[in-house]
Amino acid sequence: MNQIFNKIKDYFFLLPLVFFVVLTYPRLSLPYFWDEAWSYFPAVFKMYENGPGLMPGALSLWEAKGHPLFFFFLSSSWMRLVGTSVFWVHILPFLISLTTLGALFALVKKHAGIWAANISILLFSVQSLFLAQATFLLPEMLITLLLLFSVHFYLAKKYWLFALSASVMVLTKETSIVFIAGFLLFHLFIYLKPGKESRKYILESLLISIPILIYALFLVLHKKEFGSFFFQEHTGYIELSLTSVLRKIKMATNIVYNSYGRKFILFAVVVALGFIFIKKKKLENKNVLALLLLLSLLFIIFSAFNFYTQRYMLCILALFITITSILFIQARFKQWYLNLIIVGLVTAAPLYYTLAKKTNSDSDLGYVHVVKLHKEMVKYCEEQNWQDKPISASFNLIFCLRNPHLGYVSSNEGFSQVMNLKKYQEAEIFLNDCTSFGEETQIDSIASFSRVAKEFEREQAWGKIYTKLP
Repeated sequence: MNQIFNKIKDYFFLLPLVFFVVLTYPRLSLPYFWDEAWSYFPAVFKMYENGPGLMPGALSLWEAKGHPLFFFFLSSSWMRLVGTSVFWVHILPFLISLTTLGALFALVKKHAGIWAANISILLFSVQSLFLAQATFLLPEMLITLLLLFSVHFYLAKKYWLFALSASVMVLTKETSIVFIAGFLLFHLFIYLKPGKESRKYILESLLISIPILIYALFLVLHKKEFGSFFFQEHTGYIELSLTSVLRKIKMATNIVYNSYGRKFILFAVVVALGFIFIKKKKLENKNVLALLLLLSLLFIIFSAFNFYTQRYMLCILALFITITSILFIQARFKQWYLNLIIVGLVTAAPLYYTLAKKTNSDSDLGYVHVVKLHKEMVKYCEEQNWQDKPISASFNLIFCLRNPHLGYVSSNEGFSQVMNLKKYQEAEIFLNDCTSFGEETQIDSIASFSRVAKEFEREQAWGKIYTKLP
């Protein structure tokens, strides 16, 4: 049996890749959703129209929102190459996600062997957050890929390549600067050991610091272009109260280590560590594990003070899966069937939640039902010829109706008079759905003087259209 396993180990990684493609490909044609629809795609499309650029000013302050522009540059360049259809635009994040699986596999294989690499790609490929984000035109998957590259180059002591990948990561999104601080701090710990040459440490630290200098240059140029270093609306999201910080830490750790069946992975990790210490085995890859833990801790703490949303934890989830696979392979049993059962159970738990648990956010596959429901609602409005009627709609539906490039309307023109629900008194038609929050008062008022024209339902997703029209 061991001979059979040795024969398939080199090709096992194909199974998670095929699973990923089968589950992801049908979603490439789905219209843009939430932050993708109202923020990132419009900015990418604007850069597509004006020409790709990396310098502040290539997008307006509101369109770029203070972010470095590499993601917009890459996406708009891709759009110029393949066109503006939703399917072809989504091919780019699909390819980035596929490459992320490959990078995770290569990183773990380098440090813990091919069996650990197989476990890592298997576990990551069934994670709801990863699968949901795999087709979104959002920067988090690219950040995850570049973080894995940066970890690989740092551990391989290829500091120039680290500087390149980490600089691109920081130019993708400024929050990645936290990881650079983590690498520098870890590098300091390494060189605190006796016998380490200080001159070598200083030179290496300067190379590791290059992404910080790159981002500092971006900030200077941003200040020159817009009169401020940061986007003021985003800095307003920073919260320093203890209650807020603890709440966000709880949310961040929950999405990475507990939700969607990941608590079973965490339990298995704890058991694996206990087994290693009980058997008095030498813990291997200590530096790798310590680096990944430090990066995870720093980013979670940073996220507790900054604006938080679940997809920001995708990169930390990748680090958690890396740690898991490294520990699993060290705690393995001599009996192959026991290892197979354990890996199978730990994989089955998140896979079940991925396929069964559906919400209305962009952090699991429930978003598919929401997008299809939004499309049905827009189609109904088109069938009623309401394109020029005053419509009051919930946040996401505003953009579905207005922007014909998002993939919801069937013509090249969007609906001309769409406003938010707070302006319901100026409208004749009212659209509400399951992604609307904090507008209950407006909906109660609307229900008191209008009738329900149509109700929509798909799994957990729902929507209602009210009208004052006869």
